[in-house]
Amino acid sequence: MQLSKVGHDILLVDDRRENIELLSSFLADKGYKIRSALDGATALASINAKKPDLILLDIEMPELNGYEVCAKLKENPDTAVIPIIFISAHDDIEAKVKAFQIGGVDYITKPFANEEVVARVKMHLELTDYQHKLEDKIQDGLVEIKKLNADLELTQKEMIVTLGSIMETRDDDTGHHVVRVAKYSQLLATLYGLDEELVDLIYKAAPFHDAGKVAIPDSILNKPGKFEPQEWEIMKTHAYKGYEIFKGSTRPILKMAATIAKEHHEYWNGKGYPEGLAGEDIHIAGRIVILSDVFDALTNERVYKKAWSIEESANFIVEQKGKMFEPKIVDLFIDNLQKFREIYETLRD
Repeated sequence: MQLSKVGHDILLVDDRRENIELLSSFLADKGYKIRSALDGATALASINAKKPDLILLDIEMPELNGYEVCAKLKENPDTAVIPIIFISAHDDIEAKVKAFQIGGVDYITKPFANEEVVARVKMHLELTDYQHKLEDKIQDGLVEIKKLNADLELTQKEMIVTLGSIMETRDDDTGHHVVRVAKYSQLLATLYGLDEELVDLIYKAAPFHDAGKVAIPDSILNKPGKFEPQEWEIMKTHAYKGYEIFKGSTRPILKMAATIAKEHHEYWNGKGYPEGLAGEDIHIAGRIVILSDVFDALTNERVYKKAWSIEESANFIVEQKGKMFEPKIVDLFIDNLQKFREIYETLRD
């Protein structure tokens, strides 16, 4: 492992000038940048001004001894990672154990051999360089993972909208319908005060609300006139058929799609389908998507009707407050009608 480079900054801390001069002479010859301090306070000030790559630290010094200097450095997150090699005349086990316990990475006993100091310094600088390179690689990897996740999420969103649009084109919609319903639902879910994760799930799953229409015959799906009773019963099955498409999935988005597909035609007053659920027995996603879906259906042309104005559509929704729609959701819709108008204008066919 040859990672050390010429120019590493080493701080020598010793109250004996001759020791500093000796260490400086042979370490400087190896290409290291050397600075020194004759006491603990000066050492801390020097480190605060510029962090060294390595510290050689004596233990016995006046005022602040080496243990105390090391402890202060380890308390500060900015300096805690600087490797510290203790150099001391103490050769007893207790002194060495305390040095390691307080945060030292090595311990050299005086009198020392020059070659030993050089070897220890080189080894710890190489270890530090390797750690920094590893941390950089990890950080680069995390950035790349975040980018890949963002790309995957974008692809997932595009696939959801595309699949939803393909399903909708069978009943003569343009595909903008699923995008608008998703945006309306996202806005309503946010206004309702739902947590961010649930809002996102509803937004991503809403395009699949009519997935069950793939099982409805074209002759019924695209009929321009009023359904016969038998045709209407067949048409209503799309809600449960959509649920059946997704119900086996363990993925949160598809599980939400199953719920929305089944419940987006349930009425607040219990007179909807397929199960006649009422009030809060209907999942909040179903209560939100039904209003979004109806608003979009009213404001856009269909094979069986002309487009209504936003005002006409809003009036109908108000009339259905407490009947088809949850009153709170109607109030949120009316109070923020301009925001829905902006979505409509941006995504209109």
